[in-house]
Parts: sequence; structure tokens; C-alpha cells
Amino acid sequence: MRSGTSRPSRTVVICMLLIVVFGATVTFGASQVAAQSSEPASIAISNVTASTQTPSVGEPFSLRVTITNYEASSQSAVINQLVVDAEGERRYVADDLGRLSPGAQTTVTVPLSFDEPGQKDIRLKLYGESGRSIINSGAPFAVTVRDAQQPSLSVSVPDAVSGGSRNVNVTVGNGAEHPINSVVVTADSPAGEVEFDETKRVYGRMEAGETRTFSFPARVTTAGQYPVNVSLTYTDEGMRRQLTERFETRFGEPNDVGQVILTGVEAIQRGDTLEISATASNVGGTEVSGVVISVLGNEAVRPQTYFVGSIEGSGFSTFTLRTTATDRITNAPVEVTYVSGGVERSTMTDVRVDSPQTPAPSGDRGGESSLSLGRLVAVVAGLVLVVGAGLLYRRRT
Repeated sequence: MRSGTSRPSRTVVICMLLIVVFGATVTFGASQVAAQSSEPASIAISNVTASTQTPSVGEPFSLRVTITNYEASSQSAVINQLVVDAEGERRYVADDLGRLSPGAQTTVTVPLSFDEPGQKDIRLKLYGESGRSIINSGAPFAVTVRDAQQPSLSVSVPDAVSGGSRNVNVTVGNGAEHPINSVVVTADSPAGEVEFDETKRVYGRMEAGETRTFSFPARVTTAGQYPVNVSLTYTDEGMRRQLTERFETRFGEPNDVGQVILTGVEAIQRGDTLEISATASNVGGTEVSGVVISVLGNEAVRPQTYFVGSIEGSGFSTFTLRTTATDRITNAPVEVTYVSGGVERSTMTDVRVDSPQTPAPSGDRGGESSLSLGRLVAVVAGLVLVVGAGLLYRRRT
């Protein structure tokens, strides 16, 4: 007689085994795809600028190379090497440039010079690592090298705080073998963010081989790269000549500029006196000057200022400011003004004002009230006992 439990057939068993094996294969394949989907950092040479686009033969100039790990990158990257090749030979190598996290960038200054005129094709190559991926990218660049027998122009701009004055330095080199006369140099920019205080310089005579720098004070509203047009007009052996060039110029800002913040702020109102104590801290690396702390006046508070003066980089100064308050206040607007890099800055802080605790009522009066109430209760209880005792005595008699 056959049992009620049936065994699976051999075909069913084989199918089940195939399903298990196929499932494991799919799982393994999916894990491999997931592992391979981790993309390397998105890193590249994002910008290259030259101190001059038309250097003269034998004239040293430089390239400013910006390397960026874009914000969309999934991870950081290690930059091992920047290689610069020109005219079929290696001209410069920078090693161990560090690690860049997503959104970060670094710059490298590459010195160059050429011994012959003409257009020079430059190739920049970047090598690094991101996870298990190798970074290997490049960028082309070109400059035109001019004969040293003619004047040359170059432009440099130091970093400064946006809004503050800085010098746009135009260097003129007389590469001719004879003097040039009646030299006029002009500099300006078509960019609305750049404003020149002066645009013209005049110089009488430049000897053969002489180099001279002319400075033009200017300011920018926002740090960045802007075009600068430079024109050189001069007399060469009785002939009036002109040289005009446009330079893509970087107007940078210092990374560690002075900045003042208030720390440890405490404001207390005692009657009609408002007292504010705090520390003015310079969280930047450069000195700030003209630091002033001000309580802005309103219908309840009399305006008052406290002059701190200068605070060195990473330094601080404590202060206590007192003024008059005609009414109870809970907040006081405090303004901090200072000069950093030649630019006046200000910040506003709404300070919370505390008041001393109101003293509790005297305990003597409260004690008297409690005692009076106790005595009243005792008298009433006594009367009840007396009346009760009298009634009981009458019944018995």
C-alpha cells in the first residue's frame, strides 16, 4: 500500500536546483554591478591662465593652473602629479599635490620661457587616484612668443579684499636694441565688476632692454577672472607705434581675511541701566582696524558706542558697554563695524537682554498671616469644646 506523502520527481528536483543556482548567479552579478557603479571623483584641470598671452623670447612668464574636484563628485581624490609638456619636451612637473574633497580646488603656478618666437602649444597632464580608479586627464593651452626686438606687455594683480583697492601692475619690456620715447600706457576693463581709479600712465624714455612696471589702482565688487585691456603707445625711431593686448586677469581674494564676531555675549538690565559684556574676536588671519561696538538707539534705549580699535589676526578684545534704558526691554540691536583689507564691514546681532530675579516677599508677613489663622482656628475649636461640655453637664444634672 502506498503512503499518502509523495516524493518530488527527479525533474522537479533538477528544476529547483537550477532556480537556486540561477538566483545565486543573479545575486552575484547584481553585487558586481553595484560595486562597479561607484563612480570615481569628477576631477579635471578647470582653468588655465597666463601672466601674459604674448611673452617675448627669453622672457619668463607663468601659467596659473586650477585643478577642481567638482561638487557632483562621489568621493575625494589624491592628486599625484601635474606634468607640463611643450615643443615635444617636458618643461615642468609638480608632485604630491594633496587630496581634494568634492567641491574643493587647488592652484599650481607653472614657470615657463621660450627661446624662439611663434605659437607654442602646451599640454598639461594630470595624474591621480580616486578609490580604485586612476585619474588621467589633460588640457591644451597655447601662447604666442614674440620677437625680443619689440616691446612686450604683461599684467599681474595681487589678491585683495573685494571692494578694496589693489594695483593692476602692467610691466613693459623694451626688447628693442634702441630706446623708445614718449611712452604712454593705458589700462581698463570692459567688465562692470572692475573699476579703475586711474587708467593712464606717461613715461618719457625707456632704454634698450629696460623693464618698467606701471601700477593702476582698481577695485572689484566680486573676486573672479575679468578681462583687462592694455595699450602701449610709443615713438620708435621717429615713428609712432601702438601695441594693444587683452589679458584674462585673476582678481583673487585672500583666504584668511580678518573678520570680527562677538562671543560670550551677556546683556543685563538693572533698572534704567543696560550693560552688555562680550568678546570681539578676530577669526581671520589678518589684522582688522577701527573696530567699534554700537548699541543702536530706539524709543526705549539710548544709543551708545564703544571703540575697541585694532585686533590682530586670531586675536580678541573684551569689553563692557553701558547705556540707559527707559523701559524694560528683552532684546537690543548691537552693530559691529571694522575695516578689513581697506574695506569697511559691519554685522548686526540681536542680543537677548536678561534682568535680575525679583526678590521674594518677606517671610515675616507670611508668618504672621499663618499664625493669625492658626489662632482663629484654635479659638473656634475651644469655643466648640466649651459649649459642648456645658450642654453635656446640663443633661446629667
